[in-house]
Amino acid sequence: MKMKNKKAFCAVVKTVIIGLLSLAFLLPLVWMVTSSVKNTNEVFSANWRWLPEVWKWENYAAVWTDPDVSMLQAYLNTGFITVLGTAAQLIIASLAAYAFAKIKFQGKGFVFTLFLATMMMPTEVTIVPRFILFKTVGLYNNLWSIILPHFFNATAIFLLRQFYIGLPDDLMEAAKIDGAGHARIFAQILLPLTKASLISLMVLSFISCWNEYMAPLIFLVKKPLYTISQVIRWYMLDDLQRYDLNMAAATSAIIPVVILFIFCQRYFVEGIATSGVKG
Repeated sequence: MKMKNKKAFCAVVKTVIIGLLSLAFLLPLVWMVTSSVKNTNEVFSANWRWLPEVWKWENYAAVWTDPDVSMLQAYLNTGFITVLGTAAQLIIASLAAYAFAKIKFQGKGFVFTLFLATMMMPTEVTIVPRFILFKTVGLYNNLWSIILPHFFNATAIFLLRQFYIGLPDDLMEAAKIDGAGHARIFAQILLPLTKASLISLMVLSFISCWNEYMAPLIFLVKKPLYTISQVIRWYMLDDLQRYDLNMAAATSAIIPVVILFIFCQRYFVEGIATSGVKG
């Protein structure tokens, strides 16, 4: 009986600790949402408080109807970048991961080692070569200059490769006996088994594309091409300094990410766990 009481007490303590940590992570989000309905002077007021004196819901109307920058157009631009970038990354990463995990070829280990070495290279290192390349081929001030780099992601390929390695080779051997080639084995046998990993990768890729900040600042300078991150930055420029509108834009920006994570949470956790354990 004492052992049961001790376990119950430990469970309660763990729950309280986890709850407090969760609350600590949620506080910045709560602060952002409440700041989005305040007057700009209240956001960093000396007499700061969580809730505003007057709820200024018109901040959202101001952001979505601003004649200088269009939040709707930014949503469409960011959505276009995110959908194409994520879809292409899933396809390319799946094919590359299958090749590294299940196909034997000369120098595979050496090639994969070099490939993983690119994960250690900071993104900032590639900015100048990318700028020169895109300027040369006419992709400067074009959404494709943001989309194309998302096609190839070493981390995505590594995660899927770990999952493919954990799948038994007997499945491939049985399919080969029936006359199946690599294309059929990949599409009809192994790919359906990677549902959780693909969804978790989709969530990571979606967030990466949706939150892209540095590249749009460099490659997209025309307002009709602005992404959501640029619209959020717009309200922090020296001649505006509208913290309330900045928070309203940021709150509007996180809605698709929150919805996606709510619907994909179970698969996301499962996919990360399996890709980390297998292989």
